[in-house]
Amino acid sequence: MNILELRDISMIYGTVKALQDINLTVQKGEWVALMGPSGSGKTTLMNIIGCMDKASRGSVVLDGVEFSQLNAKQLTAIRRDKIGLVFQQFHLVPYLTALENVMVAQYYHSMPDEQEAMAALERVGLAERARHLPSQLSGGEQQRVCIARALINYPMLILADEPTGNLDEANANIVLRLFQELHQEGHTIIMVTHDPDVGKLAERCIMLDHGKIVQHSNRYEGVAKACVNG
Repeated sequence: MNILELRDISMIYGTVKALQDINLTVQKGEWVALMGPSGSGKTTLMNIIGCMDKASRGSVVLDGVEFSQLNAKQLTAIRRDKIGLVFQQFHLVPYLTALENVMVAQYYHSMPDEQEAMAALERVGLAERARHLPSQLSGGEQQRVCIARALINYPMLILADEPTGNLDEANANIVLRLFQELHQEGHTIIMVTHDPDVGKLAERCIMLDHGKIVQHSNRYEGVAKACVNG
């Protein structure tokens, strides 16, 4: 079952075409890697899917809801209720503990529940660090707090933008194992990455270049794979 459909998506900034006629479907429970060189349009596409930007042209449909006619408030509600975001830069509130950072996401969704937030931190192996501030956590621990925050409202789609980009190898492996577990549990994941080893973990790799899909393969097979748009 398709959870996400992108139809003829283009993003234009003045004379710059950041995205050109992107067509893509993502099935429920699938893990898709978005790859490509810097400036290829990966993050722009992620921002459109995550309701942080609106496409210049085309249609985005998530769980049967089409984005183009929604206003800013409605798009915020979609992002809050249906999407879990994991960022490279963490974006944790520095004066709140790990537990409180997770509870903030609950607050904007419904009602904070400390027990549920603690369970989310335990899920990512951080129950013993729940009362620590971000400055007292390693980069890998901060990223796991981000994952707990993304999961707390039971999103139907997890979007991760370079989630291992700021981590050393040991912490990156911990975070990637978490994503593998989430995928095995049936979560739908779209992950932006520049790392071929990370791309290999996904079921599909979508390669972007100059705003276009130039390669689309089931399981990552390198640039020798024949290119298919969408």
